[in-house]
Amino acid sequence: MYGVLVWPPARLRAFMEELQAAHGVKGFGPPHLNLRQPFDWPYEEEALRIALEGILRGHAPFRLRLGPWGAWPQGVVYLRAYGGEAFRRLHHALEPLAPPLKEIEGPSYIPHLTLALGLPPEAAEALARSLPPPPMGSFTVREVALVRSEGEELVEVARFPLGFP
Repeated sequence: MYGVLVWPPARLRAFMEELQAAHGVKGFGPPHLNLRQPFDWPYEEEALRIALEGILRGHAPFRLRLGPWGAWPQGVVYLRAYGGEAFRRLHHALEPLAPPLKEIEGPSYIPHLTLALGLPPEAAEALARSLPPPPMGSFTVREVALVRSEGEELVEVARFPLGFP
């Protein structure tokens, strides 16, 4: 399984990992923002790198605004992210890369960083209401990572800077 994602800045990542440890929760891998749903790739990994490089070419860095915390009925606690039109263009450009493993987001995808998975719905709601605001209100997305899932680990395969023609 592969993913295309954004790693948060170190300060935000540390903040989220501290919250996870304090509340005994975790997401899938380290904190990150998915740019598209996870997918299988039936060809050589190098072909995926080349395809991504082509798709990402011409997408400029963009600002990602953060907050508030939220919870979904499936027991997921997340930090909402807003990237505006630049994010939507990038998200849509990546969709045709490969079919998703499981259609969980669809056209109503809400950009977010997951703090916790698998909580009872009431516990997820209570946790989301109790969390402090993030240590930063926004950050600039300057690069995108291609990752491969190995069990419960996300292994970075490549990084692609944004803003190159």
